[in-house]
Amino acid sequence: MKTKRCLHLRSLVVVVVVMMMMMMMATVSMGDRVQAKLVACLGASNTYGYGLANRSAECYPAQMARILRAFDPTWEVRNFGVNGTCVLQKGTLPYIRQGACSEALACHPDIVVIQLGGNDSVAANWVHKADFLVDFLVLIDAFARLPSRPRIYVQFPPPFLPNPYGLNDNVVRSEINPLIAQLPAFRDVQIIDTYIPLKEARNLLQADGVHLTTEGAGYLAEIVGSTILGMRGTPDFTGDGKVDTQDLLRMIASWGRNDPSVDIAPPPFGDGIVDRKDLEVLMRYWGQEMGLLACWALDEAEGLVAFDSAGGNDGTLVGSPVWQPAAGKIGGALQFGDVGACVRTPFVRSPSEGAWHRVAFVWDGSNRILCVDDVEVIRDTQSSLAPSAGGLNIGAGSTLAPGTFWSGLIDDVRIYNRAVKLLSK
Repeated sequence: MKTKRCLHLRSLVVVVVVMMMMMMMATVSMGDRVQAKLVACLGASNTYGYGLANRSAECYPAQMARILRAFDPTWEVRNFGVNGTCVLQKGTLPYIRQGACSEALACHPDIVVIQLGGNDSVAANWVHKADFLVDFLVLIDAFARLPSRPRIYVQFPPPFLPNPYGLNDNVVRSEINPLIAQLPAFRDVQIIDTYIPLKEARNLLQADGVHLTTEGAGYLAEIVGSTILGMRGTPDFTGDGKVDTQDLLRMIASWGRNDPSVDIAPPPFGDGIVDRKDLEVLMRYWGQEMGLLACWALDEAEGLVAFDSAGGNDGTLVGSPVWQPAAGKIGGALQFGDVGACVRTPFVRSPSEGAWHRVAFVWDGSNRILCVDDVEVIRDTQSSLAPSAGGLNIGAGSTLAPGTFWSGLIDDVRIYNRAVKLLSK
């Protein structure tokens, strides 16, 4: 009888990317990396989810809730958006006087996310622009005084196309956003730049040129959610998961200006100008992959330990897998000998033997998805994953049952706490 072989690793994971010669089923579980909190989302129609077919599930707070719960299922996000509201207390519909604001205060949130200012750009409201900064500070203070002492984030309003509502993108860009950028000078708040990212993707707006599509709301949820989780604030300005020339060019484009989206030094809020200090921080991250929790290159030539170069979760070889220093797709690989088919379904494309394939397994908060060579091959509905301290087995199924042991080479196993783009995208 052949010896069962597996690689046992102490890891709590969200995404696994594996380069291998055929296909394997990877079991992933999620750790308690962040402390779950109650998040109150304050704002106008884009917070509320105006125009979305299934608003309760598609608005950005709902989509952000799924992102946060991917890290801890006890996160709670509440939507306190009210259509048409503004910051200005002399405006047409001041947010601070709405019942939703009172409800948000009453829930004593741990985190407050504010997206207001777009409706203030309407001419009838902006005549009171001299009050904008003071009125915004009054709103912030109402939450800052809560016993829960919430962390407060303020978003820039998104960009607008010509629209029937009178919202003025020029006013937002040249007057409102610069005023919002001053808020950290007066209060302990963090600015989230959602203007520039959405400006580069205006196809994410509905036909009225103002309100986000479901995809746009999802993009906003990713930006805000990753900020809350502490995964932003690094110089990955393009959001592609790595710090490279594109991020450097993005910084150069804002050199000498006050651009909060790339003003990252000194942390956490910068100093109001993009300069040498920001460049020094960028270079400290140069070439790094953001959100990489663990990386087993499997390039060792001998020994019983597979080293994790990212997270220190070194693995111990069990059984007798064989190091193959020259046989990997990237450097070396680890040879497993027992034959075991882990996916038995006609709906799954079976890669050919003798060739390398990129296999990715991800849970997005609602579904488990398996991709082979950047093609989705199967998914199922999974609203939550039970946390586990039992670790991850590479080269074997989670139960170590007969028939779950991999036969073939495995190379370059990676775990991320962020979304990983398909190579073909």
